[in-house]
Amino acid sequence: MKFARLFCLLLILALAGAAQASAFTMDEVLSAPYVSELTASPDGRALVWAQHVRAARNLWVNVGGKTTQLTNYTQDDGQELYNPQFLADNSAVVYERGASEDNGADDNPNPLSLIVAPQRTIYVAGLHGGDPVLIGDGQYPAVSPRGNVVAWVKGNALLLTTLQGTGTTLKAGTISTPADRGQITGIVWSPDGTRLALVNNRGDHSFVEFYSLNDKSLTYASPDFTNDGFPAWSRDSKRVAFIRTPGQREGETPYSWPSREPWSIWVADAQTGSARKVWQARRGMGNVFYPVDGPAQLWWLANDRIAFPWEGNGWRNLYSISANGGSATNLTPGYFETEMASAKIDGTGLYYATNENDIDRRHIWEAADGNAPQQVTTGPHNQWFPTAMANGVAYADAGYKDPSVVMTRGAAASATLSDPAATTFPASDVVEPSLVTFRAPDGLLIHGELFMPNDGKTTHAGLIFTHGGSQRQMLAGFHYMEAYTNLYESNQYYATHGFVVLSINYRSGIMYGHDFREAKNYGWRGGSEYQDLVAGAHFLMHQPTVDKNHIGLYGLSYGGYMTAMGLARNSDIFKAGADFAGVHNWATIFDQNGIQVGSATERRIAFLASPEATLDKWYSPVFLAQGDDDRNVPFSQGVDLATRLRDRGVEVQTMVLPNETHEPLTFSDTVHLFDAAAAFLISHLVR
Repeated sequence: MKFARLFCLLLILALAGAAQASAFTMDEVLSAPYVSELTASPDGRALVWAQHVRAARNLWVNVGGKTTQLTNYTQDDGQELYNPQFLADNSAVVYERGASEDNGADDNPNPLSLIVAPQRTIYVAGLHGGDPVLIGDGQYPAVSPRGNVVAWVKGNALLLTTLQGTGTTLKAGTISTPADRGQITGIVWSPDGTRLALVNNRGDHSFVEFYSLNDKSLTYASPDFTNDGFPAWSRDSKRVAFIRTPGQREGETPYSWPSREPWSIWVADAQTGSARKVWQARRGMGNVFYPVDGPAQLWWLANDRIAFPWEGNGWRNLYSISANGGSATNLTPGYFETEMASAKIDGTGLYYATNENDIDRRHIWEAADGNAPQQVTTGPHNQWFPTAMANGVAYADAGYKDPSVVMTRGAAASATLSDPAATTFPASDVVEPSLVTFRAPDGLLIHGELFMPNDGKTTHAGLIFTHGGSQRQMLAGFHYMEAYTNLYESNQYYATHGFVVLSINYRSGIMYGHDFREAKNYGWRGGSEYQDLVAGAHFLMHQPTVDKNHIGLYGLSYGGYMTAMGLARNSDIFKAGADFAGVHNWATIFDQNGIQVGSATERRIAFLASPEATLDKWYSPVFLAQGDDDRNVPFSQGVDLATRLRDRGVEVQTMVLPNETHEPLTFSDTVHLFDAAAAFLISHLVR
């Protein structure tokens, strides 16, 4: 009998030790590698991508079946790598280095508070060794598909240079600057390398224009009182398709949705600029252009048809039209969303990422005129960033415990290209989230991910996570956006530190159709998504191991708004929260230089949809954090809320990150912020 009791005691101690061992640190769970910027060479025979591992952000290439690291940056400075592109002979890669946040004034963030602030810069790195060579300051680099000419933007100027030499001797030649007004926000080379299609933003309107390298002239594509953009060249370099959307009326505000002329597709002669409309969306569903995720929105195919996204049926499908005009053909018919797309190298079709038949995941499909869509990838993992190659498609692949890697799939098999860098990510200790649904009070079906701890304990605190955006969707695994990958990893941390976690894809998010994304009275129009938060809390309370008296919540940006709403309206349900860079007063967030925006009625509705409208009900403690160089949510929103809550005697713990942006740019700041928030929530909720 004594032996049996001793054995049971030892077993309990062993299980407790095992559970404790699985409680990894925030630093460890945030250390998973993340890949992005997947880009093929024009001939589809080489591939480049960015890979982030903790503080290090670097470019990797795969050429001739061999993967190598191209750059060797090691400092945790928040400066990321963007827009990598191969030279025409695949001998080198041009790229942009700078921070991800932009304020429209070419003001590069400085999260380390360096005395000499970092600039956005353009580099070229040879594939055969040597340090990257500086081309110049600026952004938006674009490499000619027929030579070593590089175009980029600095301030309001378009710059061009010809790279000279090879390998470690590469250098920029003479820089020329075509003169024009406005801000260049897009550069696309013609396939023959003789012209550039530019998007020129002039404030209340924008033009598509063509710059000829031969005679150094600018030609405008039928300029109008409109916003023109997203140019796409015909394969013979003679024509350019672009998207035209209506200009903004004077006095329009974010509080209203005035009726507008539907968006349209135009085709211009690249030499004369003369353009004509070849297709227009109908009035009603889909009359406002809803882009896919990525810089390209039009793809000129080999059969002289133009592919484009449209949600004419209430869901973002891919369509095609003749370049000469006519009716549109739905290439991907059905009630699902296409999110990213890439034209095949030979122009015979498209690869795209979609949630068809798997609404809470992403898989790669292919489509072409005259053929039914074909699924390329399947399974419990997610795949995104479809990138056409000469012999198939490359993409990123990730699961719930498998961080993102670069893969290719050809006619016969798939292969993993990226180097699975050694990290401290605790893959064997994370939990597999379950895909769940529940109903809001008005009957709307809400999707989410439930993280159930496997620690053997009978009671846990509950924690709700709400994503930012709000036009985003969380996945049951690693995400294609780095900030959301970090937040997924944070959810895993909480699931091993005493919480059952529910991540809610509330209304106004993406991938569930137009009516879900443009839900009635959401945000500043009434806060209708709040009912999804409360419904999620009740769903969480019904989980058998959740202590309904210890429910908390957290989120970043729009998720911070949802967190503050929960604490302000229902401190009786939500006992503590962590609000990162949240919106707290919709009635003031759109004001410009002290000038109020919106009518008195609109501002009243917006205020009532804000956390600050019900501060008299807020008594739960809150962790409030924000970077003071936030370029998405005014820092004043945090200042105002913190001051008001302290005046009322509410417990407020704060963290302000000087010179950090909306989402922390450095790995150290991310760990510091997430660690502090977790310590706060654990101390207030876990018993």
